[in-house]
Amino acid sequence: MLDARQEVVPFHGRTAELAELAGWRNDPAPLAALLVHGPAGCGKTRLVTKVEADWDDEKRLVVIDDADRWAWPDLFAKLQESMRSGPQRVLLTSRTTGWWWSSTRQRVADLDYVMGDLELSPSLDNRKRSFTLACRAFARALNAGHVGEEPPAIADETVHDLHMAALTAVHGDPTDVNRTQLVRQLKARDTGTPADKLAEDYLAVAPPDDPDPDLLVRAATRWPQLLPKVDELFTGKGAELADQVDISTLRTLAATAGLPPLEQVARRVFPDERFALDALPAMITKRLVDNNLRHSEDWLEQAEMWGNLSARTALAGLREEAADASQREVDAYRELAAQDPENRPLLADAMGDLGLRLIALGRTDEVIKVSEEAIELWKQIATDDPETMPQLASALEQISYRYSALGKREEAMDAISRSAVMFQELAQLYPALFRVDFARVAGALARRLYLVGRRDEAADAMHWSLVNWREIARDDPRYEPELARNLAACGGMIADFGRPERAAEAVEESIVVFRRLTAANPEFTRELADALLRHSQLLDGLGRYDEAPFAAQESVVLWRKLAVDAAGRAGLAAALLNLVDVAGDRAVERAAAAESVELYRELARTNPVHHQVNLARALAAHSEQLVVTGKAVDEHVREMLDLCARLPLQLVMAFGADLAMSLHSLGRALSQLDHHDLSIAVIEQVVDIWRTTAPRNQSGPLAYILALQQLSLNLRAAERFDESRNTAHLAVVLWHMALPQSELDTHAAYADTLAVYGRLCAETKHDLDNALVLAHRAVLITRDIGGEPDKLELALAAVDAVIDAFDDRHAAQKRLEELVSSSSAASA
Repeated sequence: MLDARQEVVPFHGRTAELAELAGWRNDPAPLAALLVHGPAGCGKTRLVTKVEADWDDEKRLVVIDDADRWAWPDLFAKLQESMRSGPQRVLLTSRTTGWWWSSTRQRVADLDYVMGDLELSPSLDNRKRSFTLACRAFARALNAGHVGEEPPAIADETVHDLHMAALTAVHGDPTDVNRTQLVRQLKARDTGTPADKLAEDYLAVAPPDDPDPDLLVRAATRWPQLLPKVDELFTGKGAELADQVDISTLRTLAATAGLPPLEQVARRVFPDERFALDALPAMITKRLVDNNLRHSEDWLEQAEMWGNLSARTALAGLREEAADASQREVDAYRELAAQDPENRPLLADAMGDLGLRLIALGRTDEVIKVSEEAIELWKQIATDDPETMPQLASALEQISYRYSALGKREEAMDAISRSAVMFQELAQLYPALFRVDFARVAGALARRLYLVGRRDEAADAMHWSLVNWREIARDDPRYEPELARNLAACGGMIADFGRPERAAEAVEESIVVFRRLTAANPEFTRELADALLRHSQLLDGLGRYDEAPFAAQESVVLWRKLAVDAAGRAGLAAALLNLVDVAGDRAVERAAAAESVELYRELARTNPVHHQVNLARALAAHSEQLVVTGKAVDEHVREMLDLCARLPLQLVMAFGADLAMSLHSLGRALSQLDHHDLSIAVIEQVVDIWRTTAPRNQSGPLAYILALQQLSLNLRAAERFDESRNTAHLAVVLWHMALPQSELDTHAAYADTLAVYGRLCAETKHDLDNALVLAHRAVLITRDIGGEPDKLELALAAVDAVIDAFDDRHAAQKRLEELVSSSSAASA
C-alpha cells in the first residue's frame, strides 16, 4: 500500500517543483540533466512518475532512479547509451548529494549537458489535505470506512511518514504515537514482504541478529539509532563486507561510519580497481583527512594528507575539490618552506601539481601565475644548489606542456627550449643519468618547433632526439621499444618538413625493430600494426602506389588477429579506414569502408563518447565510396550529419580536425556528382567544425577559410549564386584579418580565394570594380610565387569573367591596363 510505484494515493501538491521541471524541460538547451534529491520518503519517485506521465515527445526523457546507488561506470554507460537519441533530458533522483554528485555533475557537463539540481522538502505544505487524501485512498483500497482525523505530529516528518500515519488511521490504530510505534503497528498487520523504505523501517524497529548490511546502512540514514549497529557490524568485518555490499552502501559509510570500521573499509577500497574512478576513495580519504587534521600540528603530515586527497579527488573527476585540496597542500608546504628553505623543492613540486588541477578547471590566469612562481622558485633553488638543476629542467618541461594546453605557443616554446638545453648539458656531463631525459625533451622540442613553423630547427631537434635514442637502445636493449616508438612518431613530422623519403625510412626502421620485438613478445603486435599503417600513408604520399597497399593490408591482417576485444576492434576499424585511402582498388576500398562502419557502429553502441567521431569518419568514407560508384547515399550522409550535430564540444575540439578533413573530401565528391543539397550540408558542417576549433588549432584559421571557399563553390554548383558570393567574400575578409598583406601575397591559397570571389562577383554582377582589383591581384600573386599552371589559368579566367560582366567592356579593359601599369611600376 505504501509503495510509491503503486500510486495508491493520487499525486498531489509540488506545484512549484512541477513548474520548475516544466521550465527545465522547455529550456532550449539540447542536452540537460537534473538531479531531484531529498531525504528518503519525501516523494521523489512520485514526482518523477508524474513528470514522465505528462512528458511530450519533443525531447526524450531518460529517468535514472536512485542515481546515488549507481557506480560511475554504470551511470556513464547509461548516459552514453542515451546520447544516441538526439535532444534529451536526463532526470536523476537520489537521497544524497555530496561528492558522488559533484563528480557526476562535473563529468557529465563535459558531454555538453546543462547540469542542475532540485531539492525537495521532506513534506508537503498542506499536511492536512495530504493526510486526508491518503486516508481516503487507503480506505477505498481496503474497503474501510471514511477516516477524517487530523494529521498527527511526527518529528522530522516526511511524506512517507504522513502516509504511514494515514494507513494506520484507516486500520483503526492510534496515530498520536511516534514513528517507531507507527511502524510497529503497521508491521503487526503486514503479512507481505516489505520493500524499499518500509523494509528499512521494519528493520529499524525490529533489527535481526544478522541484518542485510546494505539494508541496515540505508535504514541508518533514516534511523540514526542504528548507527552503532552499523559500526559494530563493519568493525572487524569491514574489509570482508566491502567486497559484498553495494557501492552506495560504501558511500554512505564514508559519510556516517565511525573511524574504526571506516579504516577497515578503506584498506579494501583503496587498492580495488573497481573504485579507481569513483568518488568513493576520495570520500573516504576526506573523512580520514578531516579526522587526522584535528589531531595533527605537523605541517609536513598535513601537506602529505592534502596531496593524497588532491590526487584521489582528481581521479574521481572532482576537479573543483582537487584544486582546493592542492591549494591547501601548497599552503602547508609554503609554511614549511618559510620555516626551513630546504623544503622549497617540496613547495615547488606542490605548485606544479596545483597547476595541473587548475588547468582541468580552465582557470588560465591562475595556472600561469602558480606555474611561473614554481619556475622562479626552482631557479632560486638551483642557484643555491646546482645539484637541483635536473628538477629545474623537469619543471620547465612540465610548464611548457601547461602553456601548450592553454594555447600559449611562444611561452611553451621558450620553456621547452630551456629545458632541452639544460638536459643536453646534463647528458653531456652524466650520460648514464640524463641521456634518456634529453632524448625525450628533444623530441618534445621538435614537435613544438614544428607546430610554430620553425621546421629546420624542428628537424635538427628531432635528429638529436633520434641519435640519442639509438645510442641508448644500443647500450641498453630495454630501450628498443622507445626507439621504435619515436622513429614511428617522427615519420609524419619529417614528411611535413618536405623530406618524405627520410620519413619513410624512419618508419621503416621502426618496423624492423617492432618485428624483432614482436617475435620475442607478441605484446608489441599492436605497435607493429600501427607502424605499418603509418608506413602505408607515407608510401602513398611518395607515389609508391604498389607498396602502400601491402603495408596497409598487413596492418589490417595484424589487427584482425587482435580484434578479440574492443581495443582490438577499434584498431581494426582504423586500419580499414586507412586502407580506403591507399588501396587503389575500388572494390577493396568499398569493402573496407563498409566493414569499418559496422565495426565503429558496434563500438559506438557500447561506448559512444570514444567512438562517435570515428563512426562519423567511417560513414563519410563509405558515403564517398558509394557516391563515386553511383549508389544511393542519402541515408548514410544524413546519419553522419545527425551524428556530427550531436557531438559533444570536447570531442569536436579534440578530434574535429580529422573529422573535418573526412567530411571535406565527401563534400567535394558530392558536389562533383551533382548531389548539391547534400554537399552543401556536409561542407556547412566542415565550416562549423573549423569555426569551433580554430582558436585552439594552429591550422584551424586557414582550414576554416578553405572550408568557406569550398562551401562557396558548392553553393555555386547548386546555382545559389548570391549565397555563394557572400560566403566567398567572408573567406576574403578572414584572410585579411588573419595575416598582413605582405604575408598574404605569398599564399597560393589566398590567390585562389581572390580568384573564386572575383569569378562569383562577375557571375552576379556585384561590385565589379573591386572584383577586378582582386582577380588581378590573384594573377600577380600566382605568377610571383610560381604557382601551378592550372591555378594561374583559374586567376586569368576570373579576370576575363569580370571584364565580360561590365556593361562597358572597353572601360573595364582600360581599368585593367591601369592596374597592370600600376603593379609594374610598384615592382620596379
